[in-house]
Amino acid sequence: MPDTTPADSVLADTVPAGDSGSAQGGAAAATARLVTITDSGPMIVATVMLPGCEPGRALAAFTDPVVLARWWRGELAADLVPGGQYSVSFPAIPARMAGQVVSYVPGRSLEITWAWDAKERPATTVTVRVQWLAGDQSTELTIEHGPHYEDEGGRIAHAEHWEGWEYFLPRLPAAVAG
Repeated sequence: MPDTTPADSVLADTVPAGDSGSAQGGAAAATARLVTITDSGPMIVATVMLPGCEPGRALAAFTDPVVLARWWRGELAADLVPGGQYSVSFPAIPARMAGQVVSYVPGRSLEITWAWDAKERPATTVTVRVQWLAGDQSTELTIEHGPHYEDEGGRIAHAEHWEGWEYFLPRLPAAVAG
């Protein structure tokens, strides 16, 4: 069974011990507080707070090739209609994940399926929702990813997906800023 304890802070890059008082360490810690990752049954649920970011700009992190490349370092090819192709290539690895668009509502949500090329695991579903928080002029971006089954393949996929979100999501606020 996956750990169900919320991740209080996840960092894109580790901060050397004793460096948390530096400007760089403080910025990393502040970014970490914007991201939480938890388990909800077979789903990984990640939330990213995006201060001063409109919902459409937040969702562009998954729909705009330029914005996606800033934080995920991949090359997006997507036809954002139900049944349309959605793929992200990562030349540095090299690897590619591909799937289909299940639904897309501009400025509100995107639901896609994906699986890594050359992996014999079932496709998982990634649902991205954005919500405008008018009180503090920010957007809450929520990702639900799964299901992850209790077999060995599911546990491996869960660990890989968790690690990927933990590494990349703290980069997202800077990618959608401005």
